[in-house]
Amino acid sequence: MNRLRWPQKLAISTGALLALWGVAGFFVTGFSPFAGESDMWLIGLRVNPLQNTIHVVLGVALLLAVPRLKALSGVGLLTSMLLLVTFGLGTARYDDQVVNVLNVNPGSNALHLLAGFAALAAAQGAVWCRQCDRAAALKSV
Repeated sequence: MNRLRWPQKLAISTGALLALWGVAGFFVTGFSPFAGESDMWLIGLRVNPLQNTIHVVLGVALLLAVPRLKALSGVGLLTSMLLLVTFGLGTARYDDQVVNVLNVNPGSNALHLLAGFAALAAAQGAVWCRQCDRAAALKSV
């Protein structure tokens, strides 16, 4: 763990949080109803199987990208975009005609926003670390 750089450590913590949250959500919701509104809660946040699946997939993707900075920069950027889009969908104004497919509430919106910016920071940090490595390699030649 000491050889990991800060973007990798941030990606591990963010990915683990998302993956664990998704798995814990499945214990509460099971697998049905998959999408849509429900009254299922996990520590103050509304959950449904679709949201749990998104959390698990994005969390595992971040965890798998940790060993390589190049992979982390791409996966972290994609993960942050998806989480921030999920945040945007969660904050969209719903009327009686539109179903809240992700079953979000303000708490889960906050989780998506924070995890999205953490993934973005990990992606940008990975790019920065790669640039520092290249500069150091050029100086040593």
